Amino acid sequence: MALVIFGVITLTFFAIRLVPGDPARLMEPPGTPESVLDLTRQKLGTDKPLSRQYLDFLSQLARGDMGTSFRGGRPVASTVLESVPNTLALGAISMAITTLVAFPLGIAASRKPNGWLDRATLALSSIAQATPGFWLGVMLALLFAVNLRWFPAIGNAGWKSYVLPVATLVISLFPLQIRAVRQAFIETMGEGFVRAARARGLSERRLLGVHITKVAAIPLITIIGLQAGYVLGGAIVIESIFNWPGIGNLTLQAISQRDFPMIQGTVLITAVVFTLINFFVDLTYAALDPRVRLR
Repeated sequence: MALVIFGVITLTFFAIRLVPGDPARLMEPPGTPESVLDLTRQKLGTDKPLSRQYLDFLSQLARGDMGTSFRGGRPVASTVLESVPNTLALGAISMAITTLVAFPLGIAASRKPNGWLDRATLALSSIAQATPGFWLGVMLALLFAVNLRWFPAIGNAGWKSYVLPVATLVISLFPLQIRAVRQAFIETMGEGFVRAARARGLSERRLLGVHITKVAAIPLITIIGLQAGYVLGGAIVIESIFNWPGIGNLTLQAISQRDFPMIQGTVLITAVVFTLINFFVDLTYAALDPRVRLR
């Protein structure tokens, strides 16, 4: 886990510095003399060799210091950590609603493959899957915020502010999860132990509610873990559309401003959160399937 995080932050450190663009020129007004720009580079530390910058960065990080933002001198750690709860709340609500809708609907569709409910579910998921998330978010904002004025279009000012970004994420997450639920239950209901349980007279409710669900849930845990990564990665798009005060929007602003410390801080925290999520997914997977052993 530590090696993954170290690899991510190292790759990020060098990648953002190899991209063309001078933070000093972005901070100073057009026409600023080169002598003033040199002083700004010295202040930011970007005048040093890349290897020296990297060693300084690792030294700071080892002391628990993520540095200060190029813009305004804000401490990176506190700024990033302030934005994390907003992104986690948005993602958790979206994941919970998606699972609560996709799980029972996927089970119902799997009971009668190629039935009317199954075909309708697959058709709706195909439409949702083909719809780009950024376009969907803009359309929802135009319809429900600009035209109907039911919900606010930007910011986080109460529960109504969650509706549009959550709806965008749920519609984007729904197709993969409902297809995975449907397929997992269809495959599990064809297993030999299910036929044997039916032959012993086990009720359908108990068979579905205990035995089939436990086995079918194993691959679904992996899907949910992958979707958690999608939520964290897609936060940049969704949060920028609705100006949500989360880590995705903060990352986008830092990238546009070439704010190296802030970019490194947001990527580091995102990598830690994503790694922890996958660790808990592995624990859940092992709890459901005794054959799995964490190494």
